[in-house]
This record gives sequence, C-alpha cells and structure tokens, in this order.
Amino acid sequence: MNTLRKPLLVPLFFAIGGCQVWQGRDIDSLPPTASLPEQSEPGQVNIRYWMDIPGAEPSALTELTRYPDNPDNIETLNSLQQTQNRADDYGAMVQGFITPPQNGLYRFFVSGDDQMEFWLSDSQSPDSAVRIATVPAWTRAGDYSKYSSQTSAPIELVADKRYYFRIIFKERAGNDHFDVSWEGPNLGQQVIGADSISNWAQPSYPTEEDAIKAYSRGYRIGFFDSQNSLSFNPQYPPLDEDGDGLYDNWETYYGLNPGNPDDASVDQDDDFLTAMEEFELGTSPDKEDTDGDGIPDGAEFAYNLSPLDPSDAAADSDSDGANNLEEYLEGTDLNDPEDVPETAAELTAGFTGQYYSGTSFDSFIDYRTDNAIQFNWRSSAPISGSPSDNFSVRWSGIFQPPHASGSRDYRFTVRTDDGVRLYVDSDLAIDQWVDRGATANSYTRTLSAGEDIPIKMEYYDARYGAVAELSITDVQTNEEIDQASTILSTDPISENTIDTDGDGLPDSWELRHGTDLSVADSTMVLAANSGITVLEAYQSNLDPWTLEPLADSEPDTPDTTEPVPTEPDGSVQMSWSVPQKRADGSDLNAGEISHYKIFYGLEENNLDMETQDISKDQTSYVIEGLDRGIWFFSIRVYDTNGLASQPSNVEAFQIN
Repeated sequence: MNTLRKPLLVPLFFAIGGCQVWQGRDIDSLPPTASLPEQSEPGQVNIRYWMDIPGAEPSALTELTRYPDNPDNIETLNSLQQTQNRADDYGAMVQGFITPPQNGLYRFFVSGDDQMEFWLSDSQSPDSAVRIATVPAWTRAGDYSKYSSQTSAPIELVADKRYYFRIIFKERAGNDHFDVSWEGPNLGQQVIGADSISNWAQPSYPTEEDAIKAYSRGYRIGFFDSQNSLSFNPQYPPLDEDGDGLYDNWETYYGLNPGNPDDASVDQDDDFLTAMEEFELGTSPDKEDTDGDGIPDGAEFAYNLSPLDPSDAAADSDSDGANNLEEYLEGTDLNDPEDVPETAAELTAGFTGQYYSGTSFDSFIDYRTDNAIQFNWRSSAPISGSPSDNFSVRWSGIFQPPHASGSRDYRFTVRTDDGVRLYVDSDLAIDQWVDRGATANSYTRTLSAGEDIPIKMEYYDARYGAVAELSITDVQTNEEIDQASTILSTDPISENTIDTDGDGLPDSWELRHGTDLSVADSTMVLAANSGITVLEAYQSNLDPWTLEPLADSEPDTPDTTEPVPTEPDGSVQMSWSVPQKRADGSDLNAGEISHYKIFYGLEENNLDMETQDISKDQTSYVIEGLDRGIWFFSIRVYDTNGLASQPSNVEAFQIN
C-alpha cells in the first residue's frame, strides 16, 4: 500500500548503512587531489576519520582547517553503515554516489549516536548537494522515529543515475554508530548496500556542469563554423587570441575584435546580455530577440526560458492564465502566479441593471442589460422573480459623450416614482432617496471630447406606480442623446481582472452577484447570520447572498498535510491533520467541520474522480484499485455552513 502522509514542516532527509574496513593510512602530507582515487569503484565508499575532536556537533568537524582533505586515516565501507563502537571524540565523513535500481519515489531514514547529517545532490556534482536528513542527538541503531528530521520526504530518482551524497558524523562519548536506509519502488526498507553505492573519485572536470559546458562549447563551435562556412580548427581549447573566453571565429563573424579582451563584456543589441553570455547561450549578440518570439534574449534568460525556442512565449510558466509574452509585455512577473496582467474589461452596449427585492437592495434577484433607463412599470414587476412593489435597482454604465472636439455641456435628468440617487463620475449629483410621485430632477456637467465618465443610478419603488427614467441632453443643441449608442458597461459574463473599487472582487463578478462595483463592499455580510463576508464567499466559490456553491471563482485552501508514499500495490492511503484556521486567519473549531473529500485522477489538471464524503472524525483514507501509472491527489475540507476550501496542492504518486 502507498501510505501518503503530509506531516507539517517535514524536511527532506536520507539515510545510510553498511560497513567494511581496510587498513587506514595517514594522508596528512598529501595534497587534496592525491587523496582521491582516479576512478570511482562500485560496491564501496571511503570513510575518513579525524580523531581527538571534542563536542557532539558536526560543525566541530567541518570547521577544522584540515577538513575535508587531511583526515587521520581512511577506511572502506561496503554499505552505508558503521556498527562498531570505534572511539570517543572523533568525526567522520563519507562521500560517494548512490545509484537507484528503479525510477520512482524514494524515502531515506537515518539513525546515529551521537549526531549526523546526510546530504544528497540531484546529480553527480557535490555543488548541488543539500542537507536532507539529520540526527540532532543520539538514537539507537535502526531507530528512525525518535526525531522527525530522521526521515526524508519522497524524492524522485532515476534508475541507474548516480547521485552524489555526503555523510558527516560526530561522536562525543559512549556508544557510536550510524546507518542510512531507504525504501522505494519494489524496495522494502533496508540499509543502502554495496549494489547501490560507489566511491567518490577525482572528477575529470571540477563539476559535472563544467563537463557539460565543455562538451556544449565544442559542439556549438563546430556547428557555428559549419553553418557559416568558416574554417574549423578542431583544437581544444578553441582559438582565443585575446583570452577573453570568446571563440575567435565567432568574434570576427559578429564584428567583435579577437584581439580585444574588453569586448566580451559589451552588449551590442541592448538585450541585457554581454557578448560572453550570448556566446555561452548560443544567441546572436547583434539581435535583441534571437528566436523572434517577442521576448528579448536577456528577459528569457532571466525567467529561465530559452532564447532559442520561440514556442515558450506561448507557454504559461506560472499557470496564472496569461502566457509568457503577455506577461512580459504587461510588465508582470512570468514566475509569480499572484502577479497577473490586468485583463481588459469586455464591454457591452447599455447599462447593466442589478435587480433586488426590498427598497434598500435587500436581496439580489438577477441582472440584465438595459439599453436605456426608460421604464414605467406601473403595477408590474420589473423582472421575473421580483415583487411588483418594494424592489430596488442599480444601473451601472459608462457615458461616452458623442461630440468630436472641444467641451460640451450635458444635462442628466431623472424622473422617478419613488427614490433615486444619480452618481456622475462618482459624484452624487442627485439625491432624492424618498417616497414620492413621479418627479424630475436635473444635473448639468461639462465634458471634454473623449472624456468617458461612469454613471450609476440607484432607484427604489415602495408601492403603487413604479417609474424610473433617465435622459441625457446636449445643452447646446437641446437634442436628447441615444443611450444605446453612448452607454457601455462591463459585460457581466466576461472574465477579467478589472477591480474598479479595489476591494478584491472583479467587476464582472460583482455585477453577476449583486454587489456594487464602485463601492468597496467586500467586507459586508449579505447572508443573514452567517458571518461570511462577500470576499470570503467569492474566495470560497459561493453565492454571497445564499452561500450556495458557484462555478465561476476559485475557493480557499485547506490546512491539510502533504501525502508521502511507501510501497506500491494499487492502493494509496492519504493522511492529514485537522485544520485549525480559516483562510482569513480566524480559528476553525473542530465542531465547525462537516467532512472531507479527496479528488484524484491520472491528469494533474483533471482530477475527475472523487471519494465519498469522509467523516470529520477521520484523518486518513485508503483509495484502492488504482491502475499502474502516475496518480495525482488533492483534498478539500467542508464546514457545516457548506463552505468548501480551496484544494490542497496537487501531489503526484506513482503506482507500479
């Protein structure tokens, strides 16, 4: 069974085991390179010892001036394990390579007496090694549960690939031992043995990265000469008269001087890459955008894109819905999903009207587009589902004055039965929020050509007749302006990031769900006695008035824990901790939790299967009958008011 646990704040760690020794030798007088074998040998690793070092901290060893090149003696281990009680007050270091037998996820376990650290790289290079497991104090041999830091999270490894590792061990007094175990695909927990280790040897290049660079440089130089019909000299290092790191043929071709070392630092095309950087990347130093995808070479390099691949401009590096080219052009961060380009609002002709029951926008009924505000409903309901009396309406739009040049006066006239408020460019121009018979009021505003201004008209009907009319008149010509051709409003059906009032709610969402796009109302509570604000409802994918689930926004995140796999057999157990907080930081009592639900599937962006409701009293659940392949899992928590959390981060696990 794959047991998927997500313990809080669990760092990645690996473990070690196995021991066989050979005669130690004093290498204090040897230079560092002489102390390393020329070739890596499988089945064994060297362990280096430094004696008479007080203290239990690994730093007591690593801060020695003779660490790591001059130990007191060297011995050999045939597994990542030392079992004998060797001495007191000493330190040891083991380094080499681990080679996994199969592709998949591995976990590592360490024990030791007194303290130890285990470091692992994602390649053969020690430069990439990170500390992934520790024993912060002593443990018994094979006891991996005393401290959480003894066990790593799952790490994806590739079969037959060598990974550099390093063990640092410090003994103070008494018993002393250490071991490292692992588990993985078709591999039960066991000490890492001779068939998976090999010793550290002097590399051909300082790092694997340097070796790759050397190969790449030679290949690209040959290709460059061939592509441009230049004479290729196969000597290595390549021809470089001025010693600036640039191949002479390359400098000549691009108008640089093979005899001037200073031109390696110039930026010919103003793409924020020097000639040296362009040479290393294979880009053109005289072309700002080598692949012609609209993103300059320097920007692509800075955002980990390829300046030689035009297709990555259409990719979405941070999965925020905007492609890389759109983000570059808008000046947002290509790798930050929270930094999203502002999407222009889609506009539609006429006002958007929001209709409510009650004379103070008490309960939202629906919205619609009205080409003009010219209504005399008399004793009829204004919209399906609305009462014929005691209702209210809010119309929102943008007036585009039709004159082509100069300034012009426009008169805005409202005639209503009963109350009305008219806002012109956010100014309260008419305020008659009272019961009354059909009465007209006017307001005049001078507008320049092209000066678009927002218009908002609020109206209520108490009883009997219902009249709501707005007219706009050009004072100079005394002609009434056609509203259908001069009024635009945000299309409520569109999805965009425009937030006029800056309250965290997009304008189109506010229009669809009965909130005011020109007033910061996200902290209001519209669902009676719920305590749920409009913003919380939006974040939780709920109707702010009824708290019924919606399908047009993203919900909140649960405080769940991260799954971790063990041996695969077609089933997965997911475990989690009980969430303690809501998204806004407020406390979440256990009694407020209704249930949990796990969503899963074979595609990361399509978790099309789900479990039944899982009791609030459970903190784990087994999913069985999974076919071979990589499965993706996420979990949500639901409260007693129907609020659904945002899915947890999607985690991938391989079933073999």
